[in-house]
Amino acid sequence: MKAETIIVGAGIIGCSIAYHLAKNGMKDVIVIDKGGIASGITGICPGGVRQQWGTRINCEMAKASVSFYQNINEELFPEYEIKYREVGYLYTFHSEEAFKRYEAQQQIQLECGIPTQLLTPVEAKAIVPGLNTDSVVGASFCPTDGFVDDAYHVTNSFADAAKRVGVRFMNDEVTDVHIQSGRITGVETVKRGRMDCEYLVNAAGLGAKQIASLIGIELPIVEETRRIIYTNRVEERVLEPLLVSFEKGFAAKQLTDGTIYLSYLGPDQQYPYDSFLFQLRAAEVGIELFPKLEELEFRSHVDGRYDSTPDHQAILGDVDGFEGYWQAVGMSGHGFMMAPAIGRALAESMLDVSPTIDVSPLHFRRFANNQLVKEPSVV
Repeated sequence: MKAETIIVGAGIIGCSIAYHLAKNGMKDVIVIDKGGIASGITGICPGGVRQQWGTRINCEMAKASVSFYQNINEELFPEYEIKYREVGYLYTFHSEEAFKRYEAQQQIQLECGIPTQLLTPVEAKAIVPGLNTDSVVGASFCPTDGFVDDAYHVTNSFADAAKRVGVRFMNDEVTDVHIQSGRITGVETVKRGRMDCEYLVNAAGLGAKQIASLIGIELPIVEETRRIIYTNRVEERVLEPLLVSFEKGFAAKQLTDGTIYLSYLGPDQQYPYDSFLFQLRAAEVGIELFPKLEELEFRSHVDGRYDSTPDHQAILGDVDGFEGYWQAVGMSGHGFMMAPAIGRALAESMLDVSPTIDVSPLHFRRFANNQLVKEPSVV
């Protein structure tokens, strides 16, 4: 069996790459995943999409991805409607120093065409009436940020759109990579044995380090765990934008069905979490910022893992010395929200067409050259 391109990983990133390759003419593509489409971390992703980032490259990719999500039904023609809910992200700041630092980030966002607004505490409370502004000195809000409830459906819609033009998806596991004279020639799989290809794309998420190691590449990726707590459903819409406080280590959002999900991100709680202590701390911080949480029940939680890099930025592009090998790895927790732009960027690079967004700052060689692109706004 052979294909022009084999993509390892059928999460949102691999499926987006497959779709954009096929859309731009490369249709002889096989996507391999041992668990199937969206079987990994993508399947439990809460679906937030924000443009309020602290680096230009992330702002550009996020803005392009929001544009895609706003028109996703006309782009992918999904089985049923995908709703991108443009409810905004509200950041609160609790010191003048933090608020002033953010002004530089807002300037980058405005230069990229992202409509971020700096707010007074009174203006922030008008957007989130239940917000306790006693310690808030300022806030930022981007009205075109939002979320998609069902990341699993979005990922399958990318895959379905790719399948309609010939991309093949296979449940299998890559155990080795074949190279001849520095050129990728194929992979070895558990079920199908050898599969020849001209191009190999590593989009394996948490499995990316293992795939890269098969050809002697050591990726600087570590796993970081994030816990999301889900409350009971609330009929009233009490928290329409996603509320984030970097200083307090807190984030929360009300989903379409009324459930509120929230997380505590402070350094005093480390994985493996003590469930009681984590919930207690999340409640303390959450209720201080948004007192309405005191009326709710914390009913369940989900632990998800980030594939994080030292600068909390993705690794995108080819690798020097390995012809035909490409990477889209190390998403650092923002793969879903960047997936449309990342898929398009990698497809354009592979097809050697003029890039819509220059993602070269996120090339793998930045680590060897000590040119990290540190992202300050990581949740």
